[in-house]
Amino acid sequence: MTLFSRLLYSGIAGVLLLAAVLLMAVAISQTFTGFRTGEGALDTMLDGIGLVIIAVAVADVGKFLFEEEVIADRELRRPAEARGSLTKFMTIIIVALSLESLVLITKASRDKPADILFPALLMLVAVAALVGLGLFQKLSQHATAAIPDDVGDSSGDENETGEDAPKRLATRSRKPRTVG
Repeated sequence: MTLFSRLLYSGIAGVLLLAAVLLMAVAISQTFTGFRTGEGALDTMLDGIGLVIIAVAVADVGKFLFEEEVIADRELRRPAEARGSLTKFMTIIIVALSLESLVLITKASRDKPADILFPALLMLVAVAALVGLGLFQKLSQHATAAIPDDVGDSSGDENETGEDAPKRLATRSRKPRTVG
């Protein structure tokens, strides 16, 4: 990866992390203001929780970009790497959708029970995304099993995690037995 790409992804990750910190500061400020004035303390707290959920999701996306594009410096040559990265990213989105829909359901049930349709649909979208991720995992499992781990490696001796190293060493050290 070029220096420009590393700097670009570092800048994007930094901006996302800064936005997450600012969102958290706004959430804390609004919550304290709501408690100080005494008006709508629960609603203010629920709004603050919603902002914190969004801030955590934004921070996770920034962290994900930094880890995948700057630190790991990989181009996802193997299906297992792409599968892992996509799973990590989708998990962040699914958790954020689920938590936000719970906050919105709580708010809607307190204010206007008739307005619960949107939060329920949001929860349904989160469940559909989770089912889709599970289906993706199941279907892509066969693709990753069919392609050997050392495809695309220049050395072919070691993968990035080193998990299969003992297995490969054990299979190399076996010598065929001769009858004699």
